[in-house]
Amino acid sequence: MNKIVNVKMYYDEYEKYFGDGFYPFLTEKENKTGITQITFSFYYKEKCWIQVNQDEINGLDGDTGKHLLDYLNREENEKGKTIKNNYGFILYREA
Repeated sequence: MNKIVNVKMYYDEYEKYFGDGFYPFLTEKENKTGITQITFSFYYKEKCWIQVNQDEINGLDGDTGKHLLDYLNREENEKGKTIKNNYGFILYREA
């Protein structure tokens, strides 16, 4: 059976709808308006974590990909190397 992990993340509503796209991050940015909390679910398959709910993530800024991969692996004691969105686009790949 596939393992599923739920992750609380945040995103900038303006950027999602009118800016560069949907780039969620792990920590809430203090004193910034328009930040919304969202919960994503990822399942594990063949060393890859795959997004299974919400709108597809366009990308992960800065070190969000590494921190997200570390969190997912730690939660389920796995050794995933890649994160993909729900359309199979690679969001992060460990070097």
